[in-house]
Amino acid sequence: MDLIDKEGNAPDAPSETDSPEIPDYTVGYGKPPLIRRFKVGQSGNRRGRPRGLKNRKTIVREIANEMHTVTEDGRRRRLSTLELMLLALRNRVAEGNVRAFRAYKKYLEKYEPQDTHPNVGYLVVSATVTTEEFIREAEEKSAEADALHAARCREYYGVKAGRSIP
Repeated sequence: MDLIDKEGNAPDAPSETDSPEIPDYTVGYGKPPLIRRFKVGQSGNRRGRPRGLKNRKTIVREIANEMHTVTEDGRRRRLSTLELMLLALRNRVAEGNVRAFRAYKKYLEKYEPQDTHPNVGYLVVSATVTTEEFIREAEEKSAEADALHAARCREYYGVKAGRSIP
């Protein structure tokens, strides 16, 4: 007795294209056969992520923010692990360690306040201008700029063979 027919299906098992619920259902990318879909209320990851499990970013953040008591010049101070690491790195730089200098410079460049770009400007608008008036004025200035650009293009390229430049 054959358990599998010529097409490779078991005689009792429904085929992948059989769908008693949806007659026009086509199997394809993102559309698994109905018999292989997850049951309602179930996912493919039955155990899921265990509660309380932390990812690497959380672990690093917790360790970096951990507070330690340090005695410095006879005084007790509480510093975070990150502060202690940066102080140790700074001390290595002071000793002349080139690799420590590169790492310290990288941290300074990354976390130091950035200067504003010199080409950045400010838009000052009087409070008496409504939004509609502001938009209308901006469109007029844009149209003037487009006309000036077209005139300069005509002047530079000229009109050739009856073809005009807008």
